[in-house]
Amino acid sequence: MTSPRFDVTSDSALACVVEDAHEQAGAALTAGASSPLDAVVWLSAHLAAVGRAITPVATRRLGETAAVRREAYRRELELERMLRIAERRHSGDVLASGLDAERLRTSILSRLDAHAEIEHTRLTALADLLDDEEQRALAEAYLDALMTAPTRPHPHLPHRGLSGAIAFRVNAVRDRLLDTMDSRHVPLPRMPHEACRPGRWGSYLLGQMQPEVDPAR
Repeated sequence: MTSPRFDVTSDSALACVVEDAHEQAGAALTAGASSPLDAVVWLSAHLAAVGRAITPVATRRLGETAAVRREAYRRELELERMLRIAERRHSGDVLASGLDAERLRTSILSRLDAHAEIEHTRLTALADLLDDEEQRALAEAYLDALMTAPTRPHPHLPHRGLSGAIAFRVNAVRDRLLDTMDSRHVPLPRMPHEACRPGRWGSYLLGQMQPEVDPAR
């Protein structure tokens, strides 16, 4: 299921959907922005979602060399490490409180540019190879992963394979719990949930009156 925020049926849907996180993070990192942690959330979830949905397909369909894969991973990891430092700096970590916020912002933007460059090349190659239906399916897979991805950077934990998949789920649950406890703003799209009408006992516990049933009916 996709979020109405994104249109995955439009032309160049794959690139538009995936690269939206870059724009959202860039806006949050603009000088004077009031919530730099929004960029941490966007990029942390984006990197995790790309790793789960995009990278395996690119590896399988594009036949990327080991050198290309290593370079992409290196840039992702550099960005994630900077996000971890930024999270500590803006979350009140005493050990990181002395870091210069402007230099940190500039460092993140520089690494974001490096990551976006190689990611854009990969998405362009996939767009040339996949048909429209395959692009839409991949965009939807990315969005599904984005909506359930970890919201904080975890540069020292596994990112690939089975261990990476397990870390993705464990980190996501842990991060959502911490976000709730910290009352932290999470600007990511959310999986919509249909309203559930409570039954008789649910209504009782909620203090709601059930309509009387006519015994003659």
